[in-house]
Amino acid sequence: MRCVPGGPRRRRPVRSAAVPLALMAVLSGLSGCGGEDAEGISEVHEAFERGDAESVIGRERTFEGRVEDVISPWAFTVGGDEFGDVEPLLVIEKDMPSVDEDDPVRVTGTVHEFDFGEVQDELGVNLAETLYEGFRGEPYVMARSIAEDVDLG
Repeated sequence: MRCVPGGPRRRRPVRSAAVPLALMAVLSGLSGCGGEDAEGISEVHEAFERGDAESVIGRERTFEGRVEDVISPWAFTVGGDEFGDVEPLLVIEKDMPSVDEDDPVRVTGTVHEFDFGEVQDELGVNLAETLYEGFRGEPYVMARSIAEDVDLG
């Protein structure tokens, strides 16, 4: 079921095979709307991979996870999951708090497709292009807020 903030929710009949999965999702506290955590990061990457980036670009999302890699004073990646099945997501913010690898964070921001020149212009700083080469055309989040020391439970 696709979740639209403020939109109507439609109930679908539950199939017997879906019951255990639905129950697991409820019991494990997985997020619904907003696509948080590894599930949300994976959803963004999958949209880009299947050529449907426009379904996530421009949308505000919230992600929780651990900082995987600090790239610069304006960028870090937030990890997908502990087993490495989910590719980390690039987070950019002009006035980013000082974060370290493995710090738990909650990031809220807008999903974009990475374009070095546009990001550099948006930040108003000179970035080292070599640090960002691997992100060209990939999804990233322009953060509106970054909360540190969150409980990832």
